[in-house]
Amino acid sequence: MLSEGWPRDGVIDEWFEGALETAYARRYPNLTAIFKEGLAKFPDQEIFIFPTLGQRYTRRRLDEAVRKVAASLRHEYGIRKGDRVAMILLNNPEFCISYLAIAAVGAISVVINARLETDEIAYQLRDSGSRLVIVENELYDRVRPLRDKLESLEQVVTTGDEGKEGTVPFSALLAREAPPYIDVEVGEKDICSICYTSGTTGRPKGSIITHRNVCTNAQALLSCMPYLLPEKYTMDDIYRIKQMISVPLFHVTALHTLFNLCLLGASAVVLPVFQADQVIESMIEEKVNFFVGVTAMFWLLRMQPNYQKLVEAGYLEVMFQGGSPMPPELGELMLKDFPHAKIGNGFGMTETTSIGAGSLLPPEQVIKRGSSIGWPTPPTLFKVVDEQLREVPVGEPGELLISGAGVCRGYWNLPDKTSESFVVDSEGRRWHRSGDVVVKDEEGFYTIVDRKKDMILRGGENVYSVEVENLILTNPKVLQAAVVGVPDPVLGEKIKAVVFPMPGHSLSPEEVVEFCRGKIADYKVPDYVVVSEMPLPMNPGGKIIKDRLREL
Repeated sequence: MLSEGWPRDGVIDEWFEGALETAYARRYPNLTAIFKEGLAKFPDQEIFIFPTLGQRYTRRRLDEAVRKVAASLRHEYGIRKGDRVAMILLNNPEFCISYLAIAAVGAISVVINARLETDEIAYQLRDSGSRLVIVENELYDRVRPLRDKLESLEQVVTTGDEGKEGTVPFSALLAREAPPYIDVEVGEKDICSICYTSGTTGRPKGSIITHRNVCTNAQALLSCMPYLLPEKYTMDDIYRIKQMISVPLFHVTALHTLFNLCLLGASAVVLPVFQADQVIESMIEEKVNFFVGVTAMFWLLRMQPNYQKLVEAGYLEVMFQGGSPMPPELGELMLKDFPHAKIGNGFGMTETTSIGAGSLLPPEQVIKRGSSIGWPTPPTLFKVVDEQLREVPVGEPGELLISGAGVCRGYWNLPDKTSESFVVDSEGRRWHRSGDVVVKDEEGFYTIVDRKKDMILRGGENVYSVEVENLILTNPKVLQAAVVGVPDPVLGEKIKAVVFPMPGHSLSPEEVVEFCRGKIADYKVPDYVVVSEMPLPMNPGGKIIKDRLREL
């Protein structure tokens, strides 16, 4: 059992691009190298399985497709190193092939949320200066109005075998012989992707993700994975890990952490969307043993008529969740159903390449510390600071600063925002200002208590909305919860909670208030509670839009 953080074997301090940074001394040079290593070890093992499409890809088959598309991008459409190629794709083979092919030619994938509408897509295509976009056939109508309006956009590729209105069908990119290799040199400083943040206010910011960032994520996985797997596994058994990917590949958890795990040797069953009963059936049929989701997904799985079949099958051995803390009750229920499984929490951001500079809570701590995000993953460093960026004592809240080779290089075309969010301290070390308010305890575990801008000042007392939300979410009748401050002439602000109940459950405002009493200080108990009849409003990145809640 770990007691002082994740192992940091092979982690060094090095001067990199003008600042001090922790990194692995021995590391992959680029994304393609991670894939090629897995290919060399397990060439005929399946890597991606798409049950709804009836398609299964071995590493050898995927590699051939990647080389074909990479060659087509270079020689048919003139894509060169540093060019931006946008992807508006769902969880399908085209996503996996395109992402690897774009990286192989040294171009930059602009990974766009497939739920965005035309104006939102236009902003990201224009901001990134994308030359070519690969778009889901069924989503083409959202791109059609932009074809003659964006100066940089030269070509549109649509998935499938037939183009639409002059677009190139993706099958055409595969209709050539695969070259034996792609003759482009790609280094760790080169940009791999631009991934736009899903902020709840203002325009999204394009996080610049380098190959160094992506490779750090993979190496963090290799360092932590031995402690996340059941004792019968070693890292030589990574090929025995079979994941369920039902979260969108365009989100950083899947794009970096789950995708990288596959490149390292695991396999994945990939579904287009999370549909709880379908997820269960696929996990049983494919003998999935590794599942990552958000808290609501675990509750929804448990509510399905076929859930007991999943329990009886007994294949699940590792379950991790992020997005919000796992309520202790849920952790206990999952461990009762899967007594030999490892269950934990994860934390990561677009700017941290998911867990590349994020954190993981060890499975043995999930019941005792379910609200904690755990320890920083190697080679990452965390620091908790005050408004003047001075480190605060253990146990006191402050802003979380994050440093390490997994932290992105800044924001595309936004030098001012970059200088605000990425700072260098007196030691010369580069840090990302996360905007999260956290507390570090005596054993080095970190717990998020709020976003800085979401702190409520009630009668002179600071109330961290996340702390109240996390408490309310431990109520088994609650599926979603959000807490905001509302103006009050006497106290300055009062606390308003908006909740959406679990399907099939009723809930009154009084119940929510009583549930909170005695568990947190009285000044933190919500003054107002609204029980919503509809799911809480969320942006395309899956974050609750709190500004709208103040109007309810």
